[in-house]
Amino acid sequence: MSHDHFKRFVRPVLTLLAVAGLYCFLSNFCEKRTDSFTIGAISSNRPFDPQWQTHPLSSEEKEEMDAALSQKFRYFGRGGQCYAFFSEDGKYVIKFFKQRVYTIPLWHHCIPIPYLFDRYKQKKRWKREDKLQRDFFSYKTAFDELQEMTGVLYVHLNRTTDLQRNVTLVDLLHIEHQIPLDKFDFILQKRADMIYPTITHLIETDQIDHAKQIIDQVITLIVSRCEKGYEDWDPNVRTNCGLLNDRVIKIDVGRFIRNDKMKTKEMCQSELVRITTPFKEWLNTKEPGLAAYCDESVMKAVEVL
Repeated sequence: MSHDHFKRFVRPVLTLLAVAGLYCFLSNFCEKRTDSFTIGAISSNRPFDPQWQTHPLSSEEKEEMDAALSQKFRYFGRGGQCYAFFSEDGKYVIKFFKQRVYTIPLWHHCIPIPYLFDRYKQKKRWKREDKLQRDFFSYKTAFDELQEMTGVLYVHLNRTTDLQRNVTLVDLLHIEHQIPLDKFDFILQKRADMIYPTITHLIETDQIDHAKQIIDQVITLIVSRCEKGYEDWDPNVRTNCGLLNDRVIKIDVGRFIRNDKMKTKEMCQSELVRITTPFKEWLNTKEPGLAAYCDESVMKAVEVL
């Protein structure tokens, strides 16, 4: 190949590969620096659905929500479903949903799929629609039915026009974003302290009685949820429960399932054992006396079911 041919054919290809490589590098770099959070990642054009309407706020709730949203919220982290931001006063957390887990990819609509793969495409679409139904039901339930157990102050699952306010989000790069809340799905929740670090501190400072009260609160939370007829598919005390004003609440509210069988003594007892077993094992590594107390507290709860 002559030098002229090289310049005409090979060099453009190499340039294109270099640009593509640089683009991939920068995209990966930016994603890591922002923990994948972007405004696009939380944006949705989903049409209004009346089944996701929640009960109106009381005047006290409205006042508290207005006070909470008047602050800036700084990026904290992400889970499987949401990006979380903490308020400047540390009392509230606002969570925006990762919309990609619910959105049907554009290629599903635009690119013809061979017949053999059509079933796969339909299954993928059904899974995403089913996940939205399950998750939004749980978020709505956390606010409408289990508010005392979750600390949820407000849930917004439809586009609206009545909020008429922005909230300021500060990302990991310290860039501020003004978000018109009417256009986004979000949860506003009271922030709680994590259970395990709190109990660890109480043990280290010889506040064993206070630690026992928290154990009782964990058990009360489980029983109360069962009595209302709800199952929790992600009940991990370590990561998904918190302490709000000496009251244990469920801070991850995306896995509630309606199940009236939970109201029975047998199912409630099974839930108590299932959820408290890893909790008790952890207590045993910190303070064996508290693990024994947890067993006793579970037994007492079962007796009065």
